[in-house]
Amino acid sequence: MEVICVITVFRPADLGMFGGIYLDAARNLLCNKTVKAMRSFNLAEAAQALPAELEDLIVRGAYLEHSARQLGHARVESETRLESVRETQPSFLFLQPKETRMAFKVAAQNTSAELMAVERALEINQQLREHLRACSEALLENWLRTNCDEYRLALGAGHYAADWDQSLQRFMECSRIFIQALGSARNMAPAGYDRTRGMFSQAAYQAIGVAHAAALKVEAEIAAANAIAEKHDLTLGRTVFDDPMPRLVPEPYASTVARIASMPVTSAQMEFNRVIAAVEDLLSRELDALRNRVRVSFNDHEGRLQSYVREAWNQLHSHAVAHSVDAEHIGAVVEQTERAYMPGQGLAMATV
Repeated sequence: MEVICVITVFRPADLGMFGGIYLDAARNLLCNKTVKAMRSFNLAEAAQALPAELEDLIVRGAYLEHSARQLGHARVESETRLESVRETQPSFLFLQPKETRMAFKVAAQNTSAELMAVERALEINQQLREHLRACSEALLENWLRTNCDEYRLALGAGHYAADWDQSLQRFMECSRIFIQALGSARNMAPAGYDRTRGMFSQAAYQAIGVAHAAALKVEAEIAAANAIAEKHDLTLGRTVFDDPMPRLVPEPYASTVARIASMPVTSAQMEFNRVIAAVEDLLSRELDALRNRVRVSFNDHEGRLQSYVREAWNQLHSHAVAHSVDAEHIGAVVEQTERAYMPGQGLAMATV
């Protein structure tokens, strides 16, 4: 299953070089040739390597499938016979001779009992098939963990969404500190400004230095979040679990703050305001959408893991239905399966 997600962000013109966050398609690693090409579940290879217990459950499930088909036909025939018996009911049955009444009653009871027996058999068959499927899917999932590279990689990649979310949280915290530092530097800039030499006061330069340090931390968190996304994409690229994570757009926050230190006070205050507005807009308007995007991706990833196991099971089951059932032995195998694997039986529970 291929999932393509594009996040479009409109970047206000008045924010200058600082804009928004988006899924950086140019930097995702879908086409990285160093990524090993992975294959989906391979039935031909798996069928030769399945553990005996799993193979036994799969084959029993195939016998139950054939039995269910036979029972379905039997139910249709029983329903037809019952309808035929009911249609033969004499008019004014209570006025008919005793022998006629008894014959009709026995025929109706026998066909009704026959239909009920078939329906009960179908109910038991359904319970068994569901139980054996649950048991065999659990065994198959465990087998895929150690025998399927693609599935194992997908399991290992499950933590990236949480790591990215935590990194984004740190980015948000650093960004808020950055905004506060920018505001303090902006407010201190006019005080003691030497217009003749075009120099700020020592206290203002210290405040700008604090803002510069905060900017470096913001840039470091952007790099950290993007590194997590790149590792995620490298891990799952060219697999059925591929779903590129978004990147934060690197912005030259630190160099911009350093440049402000050499601007005239009026221009510096305008630049402080511009950067503050850009970062505030980023925090208030865009980050929640990105966090939701990653959380949805995580949920989709979990769903694809479950679908992978189900699809692998479906392939094995279909193959067994087509190739592993001897029609002459259906009754015997189903009877033995009912004794051994009915839900609630000790042996049945031991297979979970």
